[in-house]
Amino acid sequence: MHTIDCLLSVHNTKNLYGISIAERIKAHGKECLWNERPSPKPDVIVIHYISAREYLPQHPFNDQAILKILCEKALSAHYLIDREGVAFRLVPDEMRAWHAGGSIMPEPDNRRNVNDFSIGIELAATPVSGFTEAQYDSLTILCKSLMQKFVCPFTFVGHEHVAGERAVELGLRSDVKVDPGALFDWQRLNALLTKAQ
Repeated sequence: MHTIDCLLSVHNTKNLYGISIAERIKAHGKECLWNERPSPKPDVIVIHYISAREYLPQHPFNDQAILKILCEKALSAHYLIDREGVAFRLVPDEMRAWHAGGSIMPEPDNRRNVNDFSIGIELAATPVSGFTEAQYDSLTILCKSLMQKFVCPFTFVGHEHVAGERAVELGLRSDVKVDPGALFDWQRLNALLTKAQ
C-alpha cells in the first residue's frame, strides 16, 4: 500500500484547482479540519464512500476534486483510499476527524458521537461503482496497521450503521447516510483481515 501524507491543515500548500488546501481551510477560519479526541485511543473504524460525481460527473474519482469537496464542506476523514489503492493520510490517527457527524454505535454499544473514538476511512466510490480489488487490499493493510499501532481490536462499521435511520429517529442528525452500501463486501474484508493475521 502506498500512503501519501496530505494533511488537511493550513500547512498543506497542495494546489487544488488554483487554490491551496491551506487557503481553503483558512477560508473557514480554521487551522485544520480536526480537533482533539476526548480519549487518544480509538477502537472503531468507520468505512465510508465518497466521490466527486455531482461536481465532476466524467471523473467522479478524481483525488483533487474529492479533496476540494472535503475542504469546501469542512469535513474530514483520517484516510482516503483511491481506486488504485493509494491511501492519502488526511488527519493524524490520534486526532478527531469530522466524518460521522451525529451518530450512535449499534446496540449493545450505543455510544454516541462516534467521531470521538473512531478512525474514518473514505473509499473513492459511488453508490453503483462498487469497490476495487486494490481498495480492499489497501484497506486491509491499513486496518491491520492501525490494529498494531493502537494494540487493540477494532469494531468495524459503515457510516450507514452509525448515522442511519436510528440516528435520525433519535434526533442526532437530519439525514440518513447509506454508505458504504450494499456493494461493500464485509465478508471479504473480514476474510482478508483474518488471512492477514
